[in-house]
Amino acid sequence: MIDRLRLYRAGIWALTAPLPRERRVRARHRLRAGLDNRRVLAADILVLSRAKSGRTWLRAMLSRLYQRRHGLAENQLLEYDNFKSQNSAIPVYAMTHGHYLDRLARHPRHGSKLCAMPVVLLLRDPRDVAVSEYFQSTRRASAYKREMYAVDQAGSMFEFVMQSPLGLPAICDYLNHWHEELNGWDRVYRLFYETLRAEPEAEMARLLEFLEQDFSTDEIAEAVEFASFESLKRKERDNYFRNSRLKAANVEDPDSYKVRRGKVGGYRDYFDDGEIERIDRFVAERLNPELAERFQAD
Repeated sequence: MIDRLRLYRAGIWALTAPLPRERRVRARHRLRAGLDNRRVLAADILVLSRAKSGRTWLRAMLSRLYQRRHGLAENQLLEYDNFKSQNSAIPVYAMTHGHYLDRLARHPRHGSKLCAMPVVLLLRDPRDVAVSEYFQSTRRASAYKREMYAVDQAGSMFEFVMQSPLGLPAICDYLNHWHEELNGWDRVYRLFYETLRAEPEAEMARLLEFLEQDFSTDEIAEAVEFASFESLKRKERDNYFRNSRLKAANVEDPDSYKVRRGKVGGYRDYFDDGEIERIDRFVAERLNPELAERFQAD
């Protein structure tokens, strides 16, 4: 069981301790690593993704499936074990960005369990991810998060995408690492955001079959409708879920929403032709060729 009180106390210390910035940030990362690893090891299913890759949308669809199947309140999102605590038939999903999993996967006691777990690797075109990161960092992120990830808001969107610690270099390296790392794990499903957008019902059916979760075609269709882009946008505006994960920072600013656009290839709308050429060339050179080809096809 996760020692929530101890982690809470550690979190308060990491947030408030009068430490130099570098030590304070390291303490926060250690805290997040401990909590993340405990949740992963206690879960039934692992969903791994870079931030801004569509995880909230996936979470909303999964939430709806279990809500309807088990008669749960519909204004709640799947959050680790909160659904399991209401009905033991519902698996525990650990949804993580995985920044702290490498050491755990090689741990002599925990590694074999982790590598045998069903893993969903959610991937999205890094160019769209980078633009979404820009809006997250400049319109939604707290000062605490900006300090943790050394995000400098100065400069243009293009500079952020090409140079920020949350920009294309880090995103491509993350995708490369996990695409290759998971080749040695037992059960992995690579879920591409672009495929999910193009054919959500069919791709959800394939995913649920992999996870051995038996939902009907009608149940999947209803969940997709419930979590459609426009539906989630309205729910976010109205704070329907009463959850900071899906709450607009400023209801008057469309770019402050968690559910912002969801457009495949939408990054092209923000840059001139020369900038797009440089962005595309960078991704073609930096990203794993298999992934680069996949995103190029989409």
